[in-house]
Amino acid sequence: MSDKDTSKFISLILRHKPETIGITLDEHGWANVDELIAGVNKSRPLDMEGLERIVAEDDKRRYSFNEDKTLIRANQGHSIPVDVEPEEVEPPRILYHGTGAKYTSSIEKEGLISKSRLYVHLSLDEETARKVGIRHGKPVIYVVQAARMYKKGYKFYRSVNGVWLINNVPLKYLKRISFDDKEIESIIADVDSTLLRQELDDNSIDCPSRAETIFEELQKKYGWEKLQQAIIRILLDDNRSLDDYCEMAEVIWIAALKKSEGVPIRFRKKTVLGLLYYRLEGKDFTGMHNDYENLLWSIACKLFHLDYCNSTYAPLKDEKIIRKLVKYGIHI
Repeated sequence: MSDKDTSKFISLILRHKPETIGITLDEHGWANVDELIAGVNKSRPLDMEGLERIVAEDDKRRYSFNEDKTLIRANQGHSIPVDVEPEEVEPPRILYHGTGAKYTSSIEKEGLISKSRLYVHLSLDEETARKVGIRHGKPVIYVVQAARMYKKGYKFYRSVNGVWLINNVPLKYLKRISFDDKEIESIIADVDSTLLRQELDDNSIDCPSRAETIFEELQKKYGWEKLQQAIIRILLDDNRSLDDYCEMAEVIWIAALKKSEGVPIRFRKKTVLGLLYYRLEGKDFTGMHNDYENLLWSIACKLFHLDYCNSTYAPLKDEKIIRKLVKYGIHI
């Protein structure tokens, strides 16, 4: 039996099922070392030297001894009610959460909740979060606005092995930063199919506009986060027509109206607005059915709660928007 296999067994015992080998944990998750070794030995060989080696060589630092090595516990990840006394600390500006793609629909409805564990686990950097996500299948990464949460009174903890812990993360503090390229490409194909449908006549009151159809059908089918990613990629595509860009502005406007009506739609405001202005500001819309200069300003006012008549906000002079565009290779 390898140390790796024995370590997994010890993890099961110290995090979830101490009764598997007939031992108990105290209120802080500590187990008696002699009892643990004796219990593990019922199914696989283990002595003190082997246990010390497993603890010392574990790359994720899952376990800790007390000072005289008479007690041992898992540092985090428990599904049983213990208080592992993690250190409460002020978090950095952002943290990351890695998970599997199969969990995104529930996360984007409920936020991050601990479920069977005592805490939600967060990572300090994107790469660590990606490694965590891979363990759950196709990885997906979320950014957690940790500093904002901390200012609102949320408590963050850091375990002895550097994992950040919190009871829950509401949806408004989360932003997904990784998407499956093939899935986004399939959404773009659906958008293009809608744009090409001859029966959707924008001038007919009996037919929905193409933009309305894209929003109503595709956001219901895929979710707004993914549809928004598809729109961003269309706005980034230099080979698209002005009509395509205008339709994306219409979809964003519909979504902004829904948001103002209380629909929980989460915008990448700086990115979307910057790309819309980059593509449409100052263009000649002669012969088109909409006043897109006013539409752009209406979108800006809705997203940023501006006074339509009295604001002097200039999106393409906003330093944060400029930085967002630079990330996509666009220099204003």
